[in-house]
Amino acid sequence: SPASNTVQSEDYQIETQNIVYVSSTGAGNMDGTSESTAFGNFGVAMSNITSEGDKLIIVGAITPDGANLTTKDFAFTIEGLDTSSTLTGKDASSRLFTINGTSSANVTFKNLTFLNNTTTLLAGGGVFFNNMAGASATFENCTFTGNSASNNAGGGAILVSNGNLTITDCVFEDNTSTDKGGAIVAGNFANVNISGSLFNGNSATRGGAIAVTSDGVDFVLNNSTFVNNTATSDGGAMYLGGSNAKSSITNTTVFNNKVIYSTLNQSRGGGIRIEGNRTFTISNSLIYGNIVDDGNGTNTSDMGLSNNTILTLDHSITKKVLPTLDDTAGDDFSTSIVSADLTSSNLTFNSTSGNVEYVAVNFTEDSPIDFGSDGNDAGSWDSGLALSLDKQDVLAANVLVF
Repeated sequence: SPASNTVQSEDYQIETQNIVYVSSTGAGNMDGTSESTAFGNFGVAMSNITSEGDKLIIVGAITPDGANLTTKDFAFTIEGLDTSSTLTGKDASSRLFTINGTSSANVTFKNLTFLNNTTTLLAGGGVFFNNMAGASATFENCTFTGNSASNNAGGGAILVSNGNLTITDCVFEDNTSTDKGGAIVAGNFANVNISGSLFNGNSATRGGAIAVTSDGVDFVLNNSTFVNNTATSDGGAMYLGGSNAKSSITNTTVFNNKVIYSTLNQSRGGGIRIEGNRTFTISNSLIYGNIVDDGNGTNTSDMGLSNNTILTLDHSITKKVLPTLDDTAGDDFSTSIVSADLTSSNLTFNSTSGNVEYVAVNFTEDSPIDFGSDGNDAGSWDSGLALSLDKQDVLAANVLVF
């Protein structure tokens, strides 16, 4: 049987982990106990994932062929052996993975590339579909490239509905949907937490990278970058619908995204479109350089809001928000710059670093440097510069740092 790590004593034995290896062709005697004896069939390998803490190791490029994980009612991991570990689709008739039924499955995908997976017939998600409140999926250090969904549900890479989705240190590039959410679509009562991730060059009708489509979705986004994403309706980078107040964006950069539309309507949200009767909070973030494009020209369009959305913009920078923010209507933007001109900062996306970078400017000019006492810059970066002194410091009474 596949390898397992155990701790033994005279009175008991505890099995801590079952480790199973799988490759496209198999190796050795193909019993799954090591890389050199890997299973040659993904379904057979998955059948050996039977208990809490089990781990399936992907060797090279694998085609899961629409694996259904609904029967796994415990926490387990599917992990790449190295940078060549890739999951690819067989055809357009199935997703890579499905959780859709009564299940408390808790799967972690780690160190994997999801490459060129397509679904045309099924509801949403070129890679992953989750439609059960008890199920959870976590993606750590994964790359999603060239995945697509052409159906009425959207989610070129991932669709989550009712379940729990956590994404950490991942890259989403060139994923597409003919409907909503070029990379990710979230609906119903999903809980979505994203941090440390890059969304570059994704496209859809609504929410070029991410679309939240219904009430009750908790959407929490931190330390991430959105660049070069495109929508043909609204929300060049993100479309955030619904009315759930338990949502926020922090330390995130949204730059150079666009909506392609029939008119230069700046409320379409070239960067972000937020809707719903609720208060939405954006902190320490840069939303700048986004546009709406009608085919004949462009106009600045960083954020578009519905009339009943109240925005708290905390220590952040943007240039064009429509409707115009109004503190008498409840909008709070007193700590932010809402008509910034960062021309001198020369913002550019560095594809090697995966970050939007900028140059230092004269202190009299707008720059994405340090807002507030928390030490965070406005965006998904941290300059590393100390721009203030502790009030208890003996120098604080005599020295000002700008």
